[in-house]
Amino acid sequence: MPMIRYGFACKTIGVPGADLSALTLARATPESMLAVCRHNLRALGTMLRYCASARIPLMRISSDIIPLASHPQNTFDWRAQLHEEFEALRAVLKKTGIRVSMHPGQYTVLNSPRQDVVEHAVADLVFHADFLDALGADGSARIVLHLGGGYGDRASALARLAKNLLALPPHVLGRISLENDERTFTIEDALCICGKCGLPVIFDVFHHSLNAPAKGNLAYWLDRAMESWAPQHGRPKLHYSQQLAGGKPGMHSRTIAMREFMEFHQSLGQREVDVMLEVKDKNLSAEKCIQLTNPGLTRQELTAQWARYKYLVLERDQAAYTGIRALLKAETPDAKGFYALVEQAMEKELYGPQARNAAEHVWGYVDKLASPAEKKRALTGMAELKNGIAALPRVKRLLLTLAERHKVEYLLHSIYFYV
Repeated sequence: MPMIRYGFACKTIGVPGADLSALTLARATPESMLAVCRHNLRALGTMLRYCASARIPLMRISSDIIPLASHPQNTFDWRAQLHEEFEALRAVLKKTGIRVSMHPGQYTVLNSPRQDVVEHAVADLVFHADFLDALGADGSARIVLHLGGGYGDRASALARLAKNLLALPPHVLGRISLENDERTFTIEDALCICGKCGLPVIFDVFHHSLNAPAKGNLAYWLDRAMESWAPQHGRPKLHYSQQLAGGKPGMHSRTIAMREFMEFHQSLGQREVDVMLEVKDKNLSAEKCIQLTNPGLTRQELTAQWARYKYLVLERDQAAYTGIRALLKAETPDAKGFYALVEQAMEKELYGPQARNAAEHVWGYVDKLASPAEKKRALTGMAELKNGIAALPRVKRLLLTLAERHKVEYLLHSIYFYV
């Protein structure tokens, strides 16, 4: 087992059949709830099988997988209605061995001075624990929770949090892990509360860079956080993300940049830890980080990754496209060289004629499957690309529609349509 393992949160890109559906309260009939929940649980099974095939050992399950699960007006008994679906998922989870987790949203605040907010938070945490129990997940499947707000009196807010945590049902408390945030509560605060409640701490490296205790360097606090994990909690876990260029402090980047990531990875040394990547391109960065840090990476594995990136790179940078094709002919796979060229391409602005070239390559897979009207629209849209990229979203939608309708698997796994 690798000493350092990487995973992603909630959604996948370029994985057919893994998209989740949502439902509003106004549309939430028993029939619609059952249909959407069945769809979402099938999607979760697809995600787990994808993770196993891509060698991604951990993932976070979206809190929206059962829509409106803790809403007081929703009476849908998801556990009873979805018994068969959960039985199938338990088998998938056991077979794949994927470590799962969940992370309630910003409105699940357990230390609020308002009792109604606390009651809603408790109901939401009960749902998350019940869902993980229904999956048959072991104790390594954690519910990640921020400490909450300071409310003008941090000491009272922390005392309230400890009290409310200890009042949780045992099966809920047993799954909680607290995480430091970027504004109010540091890793030191999280360790203090977790020590009182017997819980493990998830150390968020990015948040720590924005909100660190006055004393102690990163390595010191990382080791203190790892020491809070007992065997029944699973491997110690971190969160890692990077700053979005030009965004407000604390905003996650679109992708994990290689150079900064490799410095972080090397800083972990010989620690055995699981790392959840919080990044907008989700599983793509997870695969990237796993390949960058895998000493046993094969040329076949890197070539398979190239098949997914090929047309995304081609539409932005012909030189990078040509460079990667040459790189993949070498006997030894060069993940760093590969991803450096991918990053180079993604920094380029879209240019109409280059985008047209890529679209024409993709069109070659579906041109004989298109109706005369679809062919006319595709050719008209691609012709417009010689003057700019305004038509590109329209062209890509048509190409994706054709790929989906005719199950052109090679294209459906390409990230050309999704990034």
